[in-house]
Amino acid sequence: MGYLWYDRALKYSMKKVLLGNTRQLISEICLGTMYFGTKVDSQQSNLLLDKYVDAGGNFIDTANNYAFWWNGATGNESEELIGNWLKEQTREHLVIATKCGARPTKYQGDLETVQFEGLSYDTIMKTVEDSLTRLKTDYIDLLYAHVDFLDFPIEERLIAFTKLQEQGKVKYVGISNTESWRIQESLQTSKEKNYAKYCCVQQKYSYLRPKRSADLWLQKLISDEMLHLSNLNNEFTLVAYSTLLSGGYTKSVDELPEEYQTTDNMLRMALLKSLAEAKGCSLNQLVLAWMMHQNPRIVPIVSGSGLEQIEENLGACAVKLNGHEIMLLNKAGE
Repeated sequence: MGYLWYDRALKYSMKKVLLGNTRQLISEICLGTMYFGTKVDSQQSNLLLDKYVDAGGNFIDTANNYAFWWNGATGNESEELIGNWLKEQTREHLVIATKCGARPTKYQGDLETVQFEGLSYDTIMKTVEDSLTRLKTDYIDLLYAHVDFLDFPIEERLIAFTKLQEQGKVKYVGISNTESWRIQESLQTSKEKNYAKYCCVQQKYSYLRPKRSADLWLQKLISDEMLHLSNLNNEFTLVAYSTLLSGGYTKSVDELPEEYQTTDNMLRMALLKSLAEAKGCSLNQLVLAWMMHQNPRIVPIVSGSGLEQIEENLGACAVKLNGHEIMLLNKAGE
C-alpha cells in the first residue's frame, strides 16, 4: 500500500470546477504558497509549482503578506517568487489568487500586537498595484480581502473591487476569514448597487474539528451556516486552508494542538484510519477527498516543502467515496 498514493499522483490529472458565479475553471485542488521564497527556498518552490502544473493544476494561492513573520522576511517573498516563475509560464492558463488587507504596517515580532493595512479604498488600490509589480503580471485573477475587518465598511471595499475590475487589473473578487451574515450583506449590496460580487470564500477547515471555545485569532472556520448558504444560492465557491492541520493526520490525537484534543476527534481519527486502510490511501488523501465529495464541494488548499508531499496530496483526486462512506465520515463523533 505504501506506493499506491505515489502512483495515483503521477497518473491522475486534476479535474476543473467552476469558480463560483463566474465561467472560470479552477483545479479541484489549489496550491498554497505561503512559505514559498522563505521557509521553502526558490529552487524547491519552483519545482513544487512545476509539479502541480504538470499534474493539471492551475489554481495558485498567495497573499501580499506571505510570510512576513518568518525570520528576516518582509511579506514580499511569495508574490515575488511566483512573479519570477510566471515569466516562464503561459499566463492565461493559470489562475493566480492573492489577498489584500492583512499586510503589516507595524510588526515587532509579536503577532498579537501586529497592526494591519486594513481595507480602505485607497489601501486596496495601492496594494493591488504593489502586488501586480511583485507578480510581474498585468492582472490578478482572484483578489481576496484577507480578513473581514469589521471597522471597514463593506461598501468601501466593493467600490474599490469594482473599480479594479473596470480597470482590468482584477478579474474576480472574494473574501476570507469572515462570517456568513457578512457574506449575505455583501452579496445583497453588490446586487442592489451593481458592485463586484464575491465568487469565492476562503476559510479554515479540516475533517477534525476544534473545540467551540478554541481561540483561532483572526481565522474563521467554514461553519454549517456557511455551507448552507453556499448550497442555497450557489453564488460562491468555498476554499479551505489548513486542511491537513500542518501534518496533524500523521500524529495521534494527543499530539495535536490542545484545541483539537476531543473525544469527537478521537472517533473521527479512528474512522479515518480504518477507511483509509480499506481504500488503500493515506489519511491526508482521505481528508482531501472527503472535502471534494462534500455538498457543496470544497476546494482544498494544499502545500508542502517536498515533492512527495505534493504528489501524495494530489493523489487525493483519485480517491473515490460512495454515499455510505461520506455519511459515515460526516456522522462520526456526533
